[in-house]
Amino acid sequence: MIRAGVAGANGKMGTLTSTALGTAEGIEYVGGLVRKGTAFPGQFDDIDAFVERAHPDVLVDFSLFPDSKRIVLDALERGVRVVIGTSGYGEDDLAEVRSAVERTGIGAIFAPNCALGAVLMMKFATLAAPHFDAVEIVETHESGKKDAPSGTAMATARRLASTGAFARAETKVVKAAGARGADVGGIGVHSLRLPGMVAQQEVLLGGHGEILSIRHHSLSRQSFMPGVLLAVRAAEKLDRFVDGLESLV
Repeated sequence: MIRAGVAGANGKMGTLTSTALGTAEGIEYVGGLVRKGTAFPGQFDDIDAFVERAHPDVLVDFSLFPDSKRIVLDALERGVRVVIGTSGYGEDDLAEVRSAVERTGIGAIFAPNCALGAVLMMKFATLAAPHFDAVEIVETHESGKKDAPSGTAMATARRLASTGAFARAETKVVKAAGARGADVGGIGVHSLRLPGMVAQQEVLLGGHGEILSIRHHSLSRQSFMPGVLLAVRAAEKLDRFVDGLESLV
């Protein structure tokens, strides 16, 4: 049995993940890590007590950044493998996690999106990117999402940018600031925030006389659970850093 816990266990994703781990075959849910003063029975608000008493093999992190990075680094130092589902990590933050993994020999999986359809969307877009001249990403999340662009959009842009150079069409007159979105490695990234949404992302690749559109739409947060379970099972004895779930599907 894989002993697994959840950081951010009282949040929307943390609550779902705790339930999924508790009912999954071959996994034992051993408790949640939460903010100071908010722990219910079976939860911990101190990572030392959590590790000492719950003995987790894997910690799934759905806490808030930047607290997430501290939790992840602390877990690695204590011999606990991590699955990172939290948004907000930049290149420097991921470099710190990579360094901790290399130093400790304790593995980590960075999963900016755990929906298997979204993972495949990124994989397909990366395969297609070298055949096109320009790429734009449009991501939509619920109004309450705290960061923009989303972790999925940033991860997608980084992967696409690594396949070659892309040029954005020049706009000589910008009538409203931000109209063209963010520029990530020559890739346009646009963030929409609307009530009633869970998560949606579209990658638009432009070539000579054609457009390829690859879109994924999560209708429920339950769509993330198969990927979470896949990552937990893969992380059990992991000794390296894995960037995304693409290599696991």
